[in-house]
Amino acid sequence: MQLGKGKEEDYIKCPKCGKMIEKSRVIKKKYVCYECGGYFRVRTNNRIRMVADLNTFEPWFEDMPVSNPLSYEGYEEKLEETRAKTGLKEAVTVGKCKVFGEEAVLGVCDARFMMASMGHVVGEKITRAIEKATQLKLPVFLFCCSGGARMQEGIVSLMQMAKTSAAIKKHGDAGLLYCSILTDPTTGGVTASFAMLGDIIMAEPGALIGFAGPRVIKQTIGQELPEGFQTAEFLVEHGIIDGIVKRENLKKTIYFLIKTHQCKEGNYAAYSDNVDFHFELSETLKERSWYALPRTAWEKVKAVRTVDRPSASDYIPHIFDFFVEAHGDRSFKDDGAIVGGLAFIDGQPVTIISDEKGKDFKECQNRNFGMPMPEGYRKALRLMKQAEKFNRPIISFVNTPGAFCGIEAEERGQGEAIARNLLEMSGLKVPVLCILIGEGGSGGALATAVGNEVWMMENATYSILSPEGFASILWKDSNRAKEASEVMNITAQDLKRLGIIEKIIPEFGGADRKTKEAIAGYMKENIKTFLEKYDGKTGAEIAEERYQRFREY
Repeated sequence: MQLGKGKEEDYIKCPKCGKMIEKSRVIKKKYVCYECGGYFRVRTNNRIRMVADLNTFEPWFEDMPVSNPLSYEGYEEKLEETRAKTGLKEAVTVGKCKVFGEEAVLGVCDARFMMASMGHVVGEKITRAIEKATQLKLPVFLFCCSGGARMQEGIVSLMQMAKTSAAIKKHGDAGLLYCSILTDPTTGGVTASFAMLGDIIMAEPGALIGFAGPRVIKQTIGQELPEGFQTAEFLVEHGIIDGIVKRENLKKTIYFLIKTHQCKEGNYAAYSDNVDFHFELSETLKERSWYALPRTAWEKVKAVRTVDRPSASDYIPHIFDFFVEAHGDRSFKDDGAIVGGLAFIDGQPVTIISDEKGKDFKECQNRNFGMPMPEGYRKALRLMKQAEKFNRPIISFVNTPGAFCGIEAEERGQGEAIARNLLEMSGLKVPVLCILIGEGGSGGALATAVGNEVWMMENATYSILSPEGFASILWKDSNRAKEASEVMNITAQDLKRLGIIEKIIPEFGGADRKTKEAIAGYMKENIKTFLEKYDGKTGAEIAEERYQRFREY
């Protein structure tokens, strides 16, 4: 085959597209094919170079004694042969390093060593690394890759699943971050233990990930597998992992995760060294704000239902820095109607939860018109509990017609999902601020609106159900929706008078693309003030204040 001017050893075959490509260019692209974007498997030393600051990696537990627990014939010789071939002591390398100056514990599994199968030494090294990380109060980042349990060690290998999981539990109980990055392939007992227990679970593009490998599934039940099954992308769609990270962004992502998980209890004030932001209205906005005609309740109902009204995704970039979305409820699906993730506000890490309706018909369909399914509420709760663990304040943007009502929602426990959120949010030991930016429809809105304070935008609505539903139930005539809206007390002004909300956010004449930045600026300043109020308070005090807020109703 003609390979151009270079020598044959200067080329390498892409495992995805099968083309012979220049090795130097592949290395420069962090072992990613420049023809098809396919990912090569990465050796341990190369992986460490990708994420650790130069010469900062300090290996741990390199000379652990090896045994043959089942006296399996030829196993010890196999180990020696693999060590000589790979230059590795075992399938996992663990140690301490720095990432842009921040200390972390790093673990890297290498598929060249018996397909990174989990024997007792692998389990022991991972467990000891996590235990030492707990003692040193450091986050752990573990690059997972494995064919599963090591067959030559039988039941002893199986026990490593429980052992590593128990160590992760103790590390988590200490309020520390554990993050797993799934690479190709991650299967079997590793998937069913430390790989899937991260506070954050990421994966490389196209990685094969699953409990039972495709070959095992076919052999066991004879089932034909769909294209794209058990890929990283498949897992994001089904809500199992938080997201996909490209190698070019890997080190920066790890650094971001370290910084967003460093907040201490009672320390909630923003700590930016930047010049203070002074919010000023332009002359145009001042004019709109002063001379806008007041709207009726029904006019507000219609206004918040329009697709061009700004959503949380329009305000977030103007309020927060470096928002990174997290996906899925870890059990069924990623619900597009609820978006959640991590961000900073002037240096203060926060967790963001928001309802999203969509901007056009296709996006509205993908987001179910902003009506969450049970998995959406469970995703929100997962992120809120994670925020509590790491002492991050929660900012929730509410904008939903209500929870989705339908067969599939009932089958998956819609009522239980909403009830669980109310229960858990009531006791969260971090500040929770909820902002109604559009529709606040019934229990579906309340499910992410149990806050220490609840604010509403000037023209937002918040109601027991839609005016149409109200009129239909009480008057047996949904056509009287306009009349119903006027008696339901659903506007921000009504709810401020009733003591249901604490603050009304001005819209400067009406929320649209011209005013969204000014509205976001007003929100940012007031969110910072809100967070400062909780600086120095304990988690128990914060939860008790929220309890008393709702107790008064």
